[in-house]
Amino acid sequence: MNRYATRAELKASARGALLGRYFSLSGAFLTYALLQYLITIPSSLMQFSPPFGLILYYGLSFVLELFYGVIQAGISYLFLSNACGRPVSMNGIFWAFWNNPGRAVCIRFFPALLLLIPSIAPNICLAQFASTRSGQWLIYGAAVSLLLLPFVLFVEILYSQAYYVMLDFPEMEAWDCLRYSRRLMKGNMLRFLWLRLSFLPLLLLGIFSCGLGLLYVYPYREQTYANFYLDLIEKKQA
Repeated sequence: MNRYATRAELKASARGALLGRYFSLSGAFLTYALLQYLITIPSSLMQFSPPFGLILYYGLSFVLELFYGVIQAGISYLFLSNACGRPVSMNGIFWAFWNNPGRAVCIRFFPALLLLIPSIAPNICLAQFASTRSGQWLIYGAAVSLLLLPFVLFVEILYSQAYYVMLDFPEMEAWDCLRYSRRLMKGNMLRFLWLRLSFLPLLLLGIFSCGLGLLYVYPYREQTYANFYLDLIEKKQA
């Protein structure tokens, strides 16, 4: 009987796939991080007056989320290609911009819409704290974030395989990719959750090293996720 690969096996396979390719894949991560900094930070500093200003702000944030979805499709392409032994380069993160970016946007649209309220509610509490300087709003914000965290994780994990499906099945429409991701994750959501959590210690070490360690951790994690998908699809098709 076929069994799913363990976390240790997935990580060992990822380390093997990364040998000799860390420069390109770390460079892709660095490019993505710089792009986020150059786009997200200036937009977050913009001042908007309520109520229409807040609508504009969150609308802009939603559009940026869709834009980053196209880049995430490129990241999935990059690490899935590496898992399959194909040549990779750091500019692979822009692959989706030249290969049906509309489908990548549509795939990200529904999960981003579901996660819009969980992102807005804590920010409202922080805005109230900024205007009133009342510490209770910080408590409210933390409580709301904790309450919504299970829902956020559920949505992210449920649709975590959609971009890999898009790459593997180019004939599928965006909604079909989302639906197939749900099918793949049926019975495997806890496995993926534990896999994600297993990288927390390394991520913390990467952050405490002034971010330099993330150049190792990020490719390692993304390669493991790509291997997780390949393991899933192999067992499901079998």
